[in-house]
Amino acid sequence: MAAVLISATIKEDDTSEIITVNKDITRTTGFSVHSDSTDLNTSARGTIFVGGTGEIPENIRIFARIEVDPDDWGGVAFYIPAGWYVSAIMSSYPENDAPAIPADHVTTWTAAEPESEWSARVEVGRDRGNLTAGRGTGTVVIDLLPDKDAIGQTGTLDIMVAVGSDEKNGVKICGTDYIEIPVS
Repeated sequence: MAAVLISATIKEDDTSEIITVNKDITRTTGFSVHSDSTDLNTSARGTIFVGGTGEIPENIRIFARIEVDPDDWGGVAFYIPAGWYVSAIMSSYPENDAPAIPADHVTTWTAAEPESEWSARVEVGRDRGNLTAGRGTGTVVIDLLPDKDAIGQTGTLDIMVAVGSDEKNGVKICGTDYIEIPVS
């Protein structure tokens, strides 16, 4: 039997940095929404991280794990509140689907009216042609930054997450189930 001895010297110096968990994160809020009003199995579960050093949030990160039912053409939508804009999106949806390109399954819409309650909407796995091919699971990360001119004017700040689709009396419905998450 051979024995191996490993020796390491840990050196403390002024260049080392202490890693702080949730540095400058002032609040975290979990959420979960499912398409309970339909026979579909579409859901979004995640956490919203609010960052900053003062009372007014300086950034928001939405981290969500989503699943879109094979029969659901409505997918998942994230409604971004007025006074905020999408600065970055990362997506793995649909995972394990080799020919799929995640960027092809995410769409961002911006409100035309400045007075709108929502400044933008990020849709994942939504097919406006009402097709249902290629559904699956994935992770989505959405980074938000405040509009410096509007952020001080907003009181409460809610983010809405909607899932699912249905058809009633010939009318197609997106976002059959939703949750509004208060952020501040």
